[in-house]
Parts: sequence; structure tokens; C-alpha cells
Amino acid sequence: MNRNNGRQIGERLILLRDYLISNADKTHTVSMKDIQRHYANHEITGKEEKPLNHKTIYRDLDAVGEVFGLNIQYDEHKKGYSLLNAPFEAYELRLIIDSIQASRFITQQEARKLTEKVKATFGSRKQKDLNRQAYVYDRIRSMNDSVVKEADRIHQAIASDCKIAFHYFHLTPSKQKSYSNDGTQYRVSPFALYWNSGNLYLYAYDGAKFRYFRVDRMERITRPIPEPREGKDLFNAKSLTSQKAKVFQMYSGPGYDVKLRFANELTDQVIDQFGRETMLFPDGSSHFTFTVPVEVSPNFYAWVATFGSRSQIIGPPEVVEGMRNFLKEHLNMYKDDGNT
Repeated sequence: MNRNNGRQIGERLILLRDYLISNADKTHTVSMKDIQRHYANHEITGKEEKPLNHKTIYRDLDAVGEVFGLNIQYDEHKKGYSLLNAPFEAYELRLIIDSIQASRFITQQEARKLTEKVKATFGSRKQKDLNRQAYVYDRIRSMNDSVVKEADRIHQAIASDCKIAFHYFHLTPSKQKSYSNDGTQYRVSPFALYWNSGNLYLYAYDGAKFRYFRVDRMERITRPIPEPREGKDLFNAKSLTSQKAKVFQMYSGPGYDVKLRFANELTDQVIDQFGRETMLFPDGSSHFTFTVPVEVSPNFYAWVATFGSRSQIIGPPEVVEGMRNFLKEHLNMYKDDGNT
């Protein structure tokens, strides 16, 4: 089929652009024959149904580079064309796929589907590089198959300043769903979504206070409800985007500037938890102290207790007392009452 008019030339250039993005990058090249074959597969040929000649393809390559801003270079060694500014480098695509595979929020079925879609965007050569499975230690998949699609409704509600409603559940020891709020819907004002330890959480105002909800435990999320969100002043005052107080496993609590004393060998754990900008001050030859803003909760106390005698809360007094009560509570569970 001979296509020479402006519209058909434009169609041809778009086809060539997509082909280069899918198949060529700094490590993969496409040859002149590859391009001719790709055109022929889409019924784009020259006179007498022969493959387009080299001169036409040279012009197409120049035009694609100029119109779409592609940096196309001929590799003399590989005898083919490479794309130096591909939208994604190979390592970036692998990171995307690994992130999908590693997410606890996404079910295994959804992860496979998303991975295949990413791979399908690119040609067979690149797909070989992307044909990988990420293995992540201690990954537990979400049980909620609809969560990925329904989560988009949360984004829509936030963007349109609307409320949403949903059912929320926890699992019983028999692995059955037990619905909170007496089984009725929560109707909340959504404000933000947060990733934490592989899970996605909604931060929302329930009419009385702000709460975290794990998105994979939300069911039957409604479309945005055309009611203005409540709690805007409180949210703006808290300014979560610049909030420094550390939240442990999304359990919020009262905020304190907590001073702690840790053994030197725990430096990595402190940096991993609070960031490189945390100021560490030597305290003798084997310890250091640091002060960090924390939303104090049982999860924070549990984290400190993980390190045994190598970690200690120094202040303020109410947080020290909270740690003392936390430890007493658990110690009482293991007291020898004479029955063992």
C-alpha cells in the first residue's frame, strides 16, 4: 500500500517513533532492515509494494528526531540505530517491575498483570531484559483483589475535594473478615495516601479526628461523594508534607521531642529509621544520644525495646513513664504465678 500524502506520512512517523521507543536504547539498536520489516508488517511499503527505500527511511529518522525530540544515533559497530534519550533506561524499567513485584499492597494476580503491561509496552528485545521476577523476603500479599482499581477513587476524591465511603475490616484468627464500625460504612474526608513498610495507607478525617486506614483493608470504596471535605484547617495546620514527627507503623499518637541513648553499633538502625540528617552526639566511648520528634505509640516503645539494654529513652519524663508502663504491662504477662 503506497502512502504518500501528509496524513499518511504523519502516521508513518508516529509508527517509527513508537517502534524506536519500544526497541532502541543505549544498549539495543534497530537496523535498517528492522525498520523496513516493521513498516511492511503495518502495510507501509514503497512502489510496487516493495519495502520503503533507504533514502525515505533516512528522511523519516531525521523527521522523527526533529519533531519528537528523539536523539537517534547510528552505531557503526552494531550497524543499527540507537535511541540515546529513551523515556526509560533499562534499569529504570527493572526498578518499576521490581517495585510492582515487591509491593505488599498489590495482589500477586494484579502484580503479574501490571508487569506484563509494562513489558508489553516494549519490544521483544527489551522484554528479554525485563523477563524477571523479584523475590522479596517476608512479603505477604494483599488479599483484596479490587484494591488497586478502587484506590484510584481515593485520588479522585482528594483531587475533587470530595468525601468517600467504604467498609473496613480486620482478620480474625480464623482468617475471616471482621468489619469495623459495626459493619457500616465509614464516611470520611480523604487527604493523603502514604506508603509504609510496603503497605498503602489513607490519611482521612472521620468527622472527629484524623485516622489512618490501610487501603488493602478497605472494601467497596465509593466514587467521590459530592460533599466538601471536613478537617481542612486541621490538616493544613498539621502540614503533613513537612511534618517531621516519626510515625511508627502508621500508629499515630501525641507528638514529643524524644531524647534517646543508643549503643554505637545501632547507628545504622537509627539512620534507617530517622534519616541521615539526624544529629548524633557522642556519649562516652560506646554510646551516642539524639533527639527526634516522634508520635509516641506502643509501636514506638516496641521499636526501642527491640534493642534491649543497648537503647534507652532519656526524656521527656512522660515518654519515659510511658516506656516504663509498656514494659511493666508485658512483664506482668510473663510473671511466674506458680502454675508453671
